[in-house]
Amino acid sequence: MRSTAARVLLATLACLLCDVSSSLLPSASAHNLGQSYVYFQIREDAVSTRVEMPVKELDEVLELGLANKKKVRRGDIEPHIEQIKAYVDEHLTLDCSPLACNLTFQEYGFLNTTFAQFLTLEYTLEGFQTTPEAIDVTYDVILEQLPQHTNMLLVEENWMTGTFQNESTPLMIFRQPGQTQTLDLTSGSLWQGFSAVVHLGVIHIVEGIDHVLFLVALLLPSVLRRRDDSMWQPVGKFSTAFVYIIKIATAFTIAHSITLCLATLQIVQVPSRIVESIIAASIGLAAVDIFYPIFRGRSWLIIFLFGLFHGFGFADMLAELGVTSQNAALSLFGFNLGVEIGQLMIIAVVFPVLYLLRNQQFYPSFVMKTGASMLGVMSLYWFIERAFDVNIRVLPVLQGLF
Repeated sequence: MRSTAARVLLATLACLLCDVSSSLLPSASAHNLGQSYVYFQIREDAVSTRVEMPVKELDEVLELGLANKKKVRRGDIEPHIEQIKAYVDEHLTLDCSPLACNLTFQEYGFLNTTFAQFLTLEYTLEGFQTTPEAIDVTYDVILEQLPQHTNMLLVEENWMTGTFQNESTPLMIFRQPGQTQTLDLTSGSLWQGFSAVVHLGVIHIVEGIDHVLFLVALLLPSVLRRRDDSMWQPVGKFSTAFVYIIKIATAFTIAHSITLCLATLQIVQVPSRIVESIIAASIGLAAVDIFYPIFRGRSWLIIFLFGLFHGFGFADMLAELGVTSQNAALSLFGFNLGVEIGQLMIIAVVFPVLYLLRNQQFYPSFVMKTGASMLGVMSLYWFIERAFDVNIRVLPVLQGLF
């Protein structure tokens, strides 16, 4: 039994370390060479779209004279923007029959990826009172002149289908000039959107390594009790430890729910840099409390205060995804529910293992204190990066040692 529990604990710690490592690695870009994109954002009362075209191929097709530019800037494109807009108008056609609709240009910008530089043009779709049921799309920029080119259509945002910030999964692919495909806007439902937001909450808490490590810092001492402010002794009953961790989790839940609502409704706003720094510090202080009792019986109050800032962190993520731009009440409830489900999943996996190990001599001296030390180091690393806006780049340094 003891060896099995130890193996489970090691597997759990290994998973957490993998999460930490993956959080330090740069994310992959969804944009590839030889491809253009058109993104749709479907909302309750509006539809907008964004065209993204590789500058190199656009220059080749329109002969803009940018061939010698490694990185095109606004001043390079400005003299040609009207020509480019006219070209896009000719090669991007949206038909909302029987409703009338037309593209209205808003602004342009640049997207720089590892492989290429893209010119982005943003539009709103106007001319209708209610959102059309379907849109016939013809999108063949660059295709006629460069047959090997590929164009893709992606729905970036659609609450009813649970789609948020989709930048990698195309819904349609255009490989021939003049090809028309139909974008159906009737799919999806309130339930589909709500369940997707719940799933988003679960994923965020499980993959949000800083929130997970904060919870782990609370779980590590939950199966022990202090004696004389220094010595640790195992709890006698499972229910004693379980009730304690549930109280702590409840205080955290209530706190982050309050600030998540306040921030999402824009009643209270706190700068992201401050929020993320305090979240990092919360992990470190929870780890320090394992070595020295700084909370001193007020754990629930301290956890509540830190939970307030974790809620602001959740709100920043929701704002970036645009989740609460529609059906705000359902989105807030669904995301909170997902966070709690994810939190309970972590407790259900980690807590029983810690309880089985609580009587082992190595648990307080090695598992708990070593874990707390690792959490403290990670907390300090994140705090320095976030508070002082620096990139320490730990992984390249570690890789250079081998």
